[in-house]
Amino acid sequence: MDNRLAFLLNHSDDIFFVADTKGNIIYTNASWSHFTEYSGEECVGKNLSDLSHPEDRIKLAELFQSIITLQNIEGFISRLETKNGNFLTVNWSACYDKTEQLIYASGIYRDEDLNIRNPYNISDKMQHVLANLTEGFFMLDKHWRINAFNPAFQKLVKLSGNELYGADFRMIDQLTTTEEVIPQFEIAFQTNTPQQLQYYDKHCKGWLRLNIYPYKGELIVFIRDISHIKIEQLILELEKKVLQLNFMAEYPLSKIAEKLLVGIESIFPEMYCSILEVDREQEKVYHLAAPRLPLEYCNAVNGTRIGPKAGSCGTAAYHREQVVVSDIANSPLWEDYKQYILPHGLKACWSTPVISPKGTQVLATFAIYYDTEREPGKDELRMIDRTINILRALIESKRNEEHTAEQTRRLQDIAAISSHNIRRPVATIMGLVNLFDRKKLDNPLNRDIINHLETTAVELDDVIHIIVEKTINV
Repeated sequence: MDNRLAFLLNHSDDIFFVADTKGNIIYTNASWSHFTEYSGEECVGKNLSDLSHPEDRIKLAELFQSIITLQNIEGFISRLETKNGNFLTVNWSACYDKTEQLIYASGIYRDEDLNIRNPYNISDKMQHVLANLTEGFFMLDKHWRINAFNPAFQKLVKLSGNELYGADFRMIDQLTTTEEVIPQFEIAFQTNTPQQLQYYDKHCKGWLRLNIYPYKGELIVFIRDISHIKIEQLILELEKKVLQLNFMAEYPLSKIAEKLLVGIESIFPEMYCSILEVDREQEKVYHLAAPRLPLEYCNAVNGTRIGPKAGSCGTAAYHREQVVVSDIANSPLWEDYKQYILPHGLKACWSTPVISPKGTQVLATFAIYYDTEREPGKDELRMIDRTINILRALIESKRNEEHTAEQTRRLQDIAAISSHNIRRPVATIMGLVNLFDRKKLDNPLNRDIINHLETTAVELDDVIHIIVEKTINV
């Protein structure tokens, strides 16, 4: 590490460490030693999970697996063990250096209290643990009222302590307590057995995992935002599925593109996606797939020209770069097109061109629409980059297949012409040669034969020209 950087980090109040991709510690700063009471020499070479709370080790493993793909992770909370056996709750921000293959992380120590009205059955030590949990925690009585919660849950729902105490969990608008969620709580109440579920919460705009534990007539609930890991998992599964479909002859590009977009929209339910294919002349865009966009809008933009003010997609194809429009109604790029989309309630559109591997052509555009005015976040940008890469592979693969099929058809035509159209005039020439009277050259029949030979030779020459032309196209 650069000496100047090490000097600055050692004088920072933030806890800092450098580790390899397996979590083995390479460097720690003075704040690390101050808070943990471990010296740098005592920590170097040890794995971060060995210095963390046992319940956080799975999360740390997930972090080290995810950061290589995500590059940056913020707001990751884990507990760091001190030399005297206590645990510190640290809010980490981490980034991955691809060149050095090292992970750099800085953290802020958190010291928070558990919000609980009746702590008679929870020891001080347990209260401290619950207060510093990285995931949300709350308790429900038999009337569905919240009687305890920790800061992580309060941060998730963005409500004050007064708003949460005694609130009916089913009535909290900041959580999507839908038919998918409430029945699991009812089962836990009725059967006194633990329950677990994962679901996409529209209000939190992320994937949540709930673990529900019955205890003395009440429910203890742990809730965690698993969006980063869940999205990564779902995208990998979707990519695998789409690539498998690409090898099936019965799936044309349009059908595969449709499956891809349906999958993306299930991972990001607020998105409306579309793919427009750009023609080989690089002049117009044509509808390829848009599972949730209105058909009237798709028909309106189908076959439109690309240009510097041709909506998000036409402009992206024209400039060969990503175009983000957060407010369609007031964007100059949408002056000629907004009348087609605004009546359907869509207000934002980001479009990214899919450019051929050699950079010679724009193959398509991948667009995302929203019914709110907004710009892309890190999760969306990462998903867009991955989708562009897979679309490039799919389109190139299908176009190569089409080219190969066309070549095969032309070669078959050449074979057919060679076997039929050439054989006939050649046979005629051979027959006429046999009729030629070599003993009596002045025989009047010879003149007729020569005329026939000349006509047949012209016919054969035409056939050869056709073969040459088809061969050049192949």
